[in-house]
Amino acid sequence: MPKSKSYALGIDLGGTKTLAAVIDLSDGSVVASARKRTRAERGQDFVSQRTIELATAAITAAKLPEDVELLAIGVGAAGQIDRKAGVVLDAPNLGVRNMPLGDILNKRFNLPVFVGNDVEVAAMGESLYGSGRGYNNFVCIFVGTGIGSGIVQNGRMYTGLTGTAGEVGHMTIQAGGRICGCGSLGCLEAYASRTAITKAILAEIHHGRQSMLADEALGQLKEGDTIIRSGIIANAIEQKDELVTEIVTEAANYLGYGIASVMNFYNPDCIILGGGVIEAVDLLFETAVARARKVALSASAKRTPIMRAKLGDFSGVAGAAALGALSTGYTVNAKS
Repeated sequence: MPKSKSYALGIDLGGTKTLAAVIDLSDGSVVASARKRTRAERGQDFVSQRTIELATAAITAAKLPEDVELLAIGVGAAGQIDRKAGVVLDAPNLGVRNMPLGDILNKRFNLPVFVGNDVEVAAMGESLYGSGRGYNNFVCIFVGTGIGSGIVQNGRMYTGLTGTAGEVGHMTIQAGGRICGCGSLGCLEAYASRTAITKAILAEIHHGRQSMLADEALGQLKEGDTIIRSGIIANAIEQKDELVTEIVTEAANYLGYGIASVMNFYNPDCIILGGGVIEAVDLLFETAVARARKVALSASAKRTPIMRAKLGDFSGVAGAAALGALSTGYTVNAKS
């Protein structure tokens, strides 16, 4: 292992899981990682302590030589972020508000800390190391507990006036529709996220619809999960579960409308879709892409590539680590 500061710690703090990983900045590879459920329902103090716990575990597991130092820590957190202050301002899916995560991690590890939005840092991961390589202007849309996106413009993150650009999950997809976690009505996130899929499945089961998930999903949720796992949803579809297939198809069509809106408005070089449910559930990905191509303006529909994220679960930690390093003035030269 070379004697250089070419490693950083990336943390992906999501509504369902928290993942920490030591990343080799030359190629985005994972040296060591640790993950656990976030358990957002247990409160802000628990979330911050879990983040420290997993960061410590990843650093310990990496077993870097004493003469190799971590350059920085980068965090991607679900929600609205004050990047300059390193504060998670408002994260409904994390149950936290005004959490000074940058200061918390800096005091614990004595390293520079960058804090950004989870999907924005994932977009940077894909830009440097994944499906976004070779594209200067693209949009990453990640579907998980919620729905978010990151915009790369001229090879750099575009965050907008207030740093909240890319909140695709909160575009209105149906006026006066379902209530979203943000408090608004009719947001895309309320129709196409894994949370929305879970709510729709459980509502139909409670109204007497038959599904192989009737016992499995309810049992899983009693064990502390708040949403049905992507693998369980994928398995139900493979087993021809009519209810789950119907609800995922509906969610995918809504997602497709959202993707088409992004294509029409921004006309990016490509669209990258990621997140656990996109990875696991082919029906969701394929139906959403088909719907987007059907309803987008013809030029975009024909020419805009729509692809899965290459780095999978590690898009966020790779991008977070890179942005942490970049915030110190380090130049990330990713290998081809």
